[in-house]
Amino acid sequence: MRTAEVARGGRGVGWPVAGAALAAAIGLAAAANLKIALAVTVALILAGAILLQPSMLLPALVASVFVEVVSVGGIPISRVIAPITLLVVLAASTRPESRIRGESPFVWATLYGIWALASGLWSVSVSGTTFLLSSLAIGFIYMLAFASLVTSRHVLERVLYAFAAAALAIGVFAIAAFLLGFSKGLVEGRATGGAGDPNFFAAYQLVALPLVIVLVTEARQRWLRVALAATVVVVIGSVLTSVSRGGFVVLIVIALAMVALPARTFFGSPKQKRALLVVCLVGGAIAFGVSAGTVVPRLKATFAGESTSAAAQGSGRLEFWSAAWMSSKQRPFLGLGYGAFVDVSDNLIVQTPGINFQHFDLRPNGSQVHNAYLGSLAELGIPGLVLFVGLLISTALLLRRTAKRGRAVGADFVARVANALLLSLLGWSIASVFLSSETSRALWIVIGLSLALPRLVRTAASAAKSV
Repeated sequence: MRTAEVARGGRGVGWPVAGAALAAAIGLAAAANLKIALAVTVALILAGAILLQPSMLLPALVASVFVEVVSVGGIPISRVIAPITLLVVLAASTRPESRIRGESPFVWATLYGIWALASGLWSVSVSGTTFLLSSLAIGFIYMLAFASLVTSRHVLERVLYAFAAAALAIGVFAIAAFLLGFSKGLVEGRATGGAGDPNFFAAYQLVALPLVIVLVTEARQRWLRVALAATVVVVIGSVLTSVSRGGFVVLIVIALAMVALPARTFFGSPKQKRALLVVCLVGGAIAFGVSAGTVVPRLKATFAGESTSAAAQGSGRLEFWSAAWMSSKQRPFLGLGYGAFVDVSDNLIVQTPGINFQHFDLRPNGSQVHNAYLGSLAELGIPGLVLFVGLLISTALLLRRTAKRGRAVGADFVARVANALLLSLLGWSIASVFLSSETSRALWIVIGLSLALPRLVRTAASAAKSV
């Protein structure tokens, strides 16, 4: 008996001693390098939460998408979290409920990754290919994390609320930066949020928008419904402050889909649909009125046939698109190699007929294609484009099937989330006409969720049968 008490006492003393030792170690690290100490502290906090519940990692992954500009020791936050995430995914793969089925998006993603990896054999820029492959690997890790760790409705709701919280916080910051002129939150008068780029910022907000709308319809407390409705208005306003033409187009597409599709697609009832659409209309009108002086001129300049200014050229997009198209005709099957376009973009521009250099300057460090489809064609050839588009289409089809099956077995919430993700994916696919978005974490999160939702539908179907 006495021995057991001593053992318990020893364990009781052990934790404080370990904590004190850990605090001392962090203090010493801080004295040597504050950034390293911060990285260690963040990693330990994440590790503690993950040990208690692996799915707690998912909100951190969502947040990392919205704050891409944040770095630890000069390393982007997503690259800091990725190794931890991979370990969690490997540990979770031993549990039956976390195993990933070979759904079609997973197959397309695997083939796309294999072809991208193989392109290193003929790439014209090994460094460019190596960097983008590492970015693609992180995207895969994000996909696997959401596909394996979203195992219940509770976890799914936590992920959606993480999207809502991140979009609200970054949206408020973006609007404040736009109205008050914060230099760190703006690029040429356009809000960049935490993405560092106004177009990507708008795309991330629009991925979150349909998910937040679904949450509004599910909230039971009035204060929570009001807060989520306010989040919808903030997201719309922040997209307008980005002055992103692609974002504006996607916002219109989402609005039209919300109006045209049946209420049950995203809402709990027609009454909820009418109420939320009124909120969106009023909030959007106010936001547009504030930002119209900057937004409207850029919209008029979209794809203008003139090349008299950077705005008319879409910041050089038309020139880089022409260069990518010319390159794809020279190397139609293999392409330049994954991520190789940036390093040779200036050379390609010089060789491209019809470029007016009076109003266009070569980029010292090169440039991306700023079009995911042309970029895939130029860097991975026709097979790469087919695989990338096949990945998007297969994800959309899986989400549509999941929505139908969810509705059939009574899993209405899962069905609405599937429809919302389908709309987010549609918006992302449109925005990708203006963005090199193949490795963006937001896209791979959507793909991962599309792989997880069928599991929740199967659970709901099993529960219905057992009743």
